[in-house]
Amino acid sequence: MTNMKRLKKNKQKPALGDIFSFQILDDKYHWGRVVSLTASVGGFDNCVLIYIYKVQTETNDEVPELITSDILLAPIATNELPWKKGYFNNVENKTLSSDDLLQVHCFYDVLFKKYFDDKGRQLESVYEPHGIYGLDSYRTIDDKVSEAIGLELAPD
Repeated sequence: MTNMKRLKKNKQKPALGDIFSFQILDDKYHWGRVVSLTASVGGFDNCVLIYIYKVQTETNDEVPELITSDILLAPIATNELPWKKGYFNNVENKTLSSDDLLQVHCFYDVLFKKYFDDKGRQLESVYEPHGIYGLDSYRTIDDKVSEAIGLELAPD
């Protein structure tokens, strides 16, 4: 089970610059964006790197302004399943500019207690916001978003 609702199964693969919506139990639309299709995180290559934003809307008819200062969670590396299972719905595609991206995507490796970027290179210092150096499933994304917006986690 998830707090996210299935919107529409999609056979189209996520593309760089895709803006997607998803719904949590409160019936508001939440927003995210695909910022890389080639991330190497936690030993996984060609991950889909996404941002999830604080912005919520009543409908998903019109894409709201999505800016890096409004990112809800640290960047998340995932696979195509959130789209294939129908949780993420692509609404629009816009070319990414440098203003749309964080300067550095930083991830913490819990096992080795080191920081890495989205290319698998070790970083000398931490950059905020930083995520966990690993691959997230649609279930763990659901948990992270639910926790960030104050919802009880979905039962296992």
